[in-house]
Amino acid sequence: MIVELGPRVAVVQGGVNIGVLRGEGGRLVLVDTGLNETAAKKALKAAREEVGGEVAAILTTHAHADHFGGNAAVVRRTGARVYAPAFDEAILRYPLLQPASLYGGADPLDSLRGRFLLAEASPVDVVVDAGPLTVEGIDLEVIPLGGHSPGQVGYLIDGVFFCADVVLPAAVLEKYKLPYLFSVTDHLRALERARTTPCRVAAPGHGPVLESLDELVALNRGLLEEVGERVVAMARQPTTAEAVLAGLLTGYGAGGAEASGFYLLQPTAFAFLSHLQREGRLRHEIRDGRAWWEAA
Repeated sequence: MIVELGPRVAVVQGGVNIGVLRGEGGRLVLVDTGLNETAAKKALKAAREEVGGEVAAILTTHAHADHFGGNAAVVRRTGARVYAPAFDEAILRYPLLQPASLYGGADPLDSLRGRFLLAEASPVDVVVDAGPLTVEGIDLEVIPLGGHSPGQVGYLIDGVFFCADVVLPAAVLEKYKLPYLFSVTDHLRALERARTTPCRVAAPGHGPVLESLDELVALNRGLLEEVGERVVAMARQPTTAEAVLAGLLTGYGAGGAEASGFYLLQPTAFAFLSHLQREGRLRHEIRDGRAWWEAA
C-alpha cells in the first residue's frame, strides 16, 4: 500500500517501508528497496503505477539486507544510481562483510548466508555525508543516525523524516526482544538526534508513519538503559563476554535456537560492553588467555 505524505513524498508500506520521492521530469527516487527482488518489484510497480514516473536513484539508509536487498534488482531494471552512507557502502558492494562481521570476522557459517543476512551485491555510485544533498532536483538533508549500523543515515525531505531503524516499533521489540546494535554509544546519540530533528511526520524503516518520534525514542532508550543495568549486574563478579551474551539471550528470551539469531545478537552484547567500559562502569582485562569484564 502506498501512502501519500506530501506533494513530492510517498511511502510504500510493508515489512520494510520504502520511500518514493518525485523528482524533476518524472524521475523518481526510492528510499531503500526492501529485502529482495520480490520486494523491489512490488515497490517499482507501486511507484510506476501509483506515483507515475521511472526510478532514477536509490537512497540507501544503511547496509542491512532487509533495506538494500532489492537494490541490484532495481538497478538492473532501471539503471538507477545508488546513494549510500560511508562505511555501510562497503557492505553494499561486498555483502559477505555483514555475516562475516557477525561471525568474528571469519568465513561465516552457511547458516549465516541466508537472505536476511546476505543480500545480493549492490553498486554504489555516490557516498553521502551528513548535510544537504540534491538528488534528481530534490533538495534534502542527510541526518547521521549511526549505531544500529556504523553509518546509518536518515533523509529529511519536505518535512518528512525517513529515519531508518533508529527506532523500532513496540511490536518488533516484543517479537525480537533485543535489537542488533553496532555501537550503543552512537545509537544513544542517534536516538537524541532523531528526537530533536524537526519534521512534520517520521517514516521509520518498520511500522507506521508517526507524527512524533518521542514515544518510540523513549521506549527504545529505556530498553538500552535496562539492558545496560543488567550487564553491569552480571559483572559484579568477573565474567566473560560469552557469559554476558548468554545471560541476555536467556534473560530476554531472545535469539532463538538458530545460529543466525545467536550471532546477530553477539555484537549487541559486545557493543554494550564497549559502551559501559567507555562510561567507566566496567573494567576490561586479559588474563589467563581470556577476556574478563568486571563492574568498576
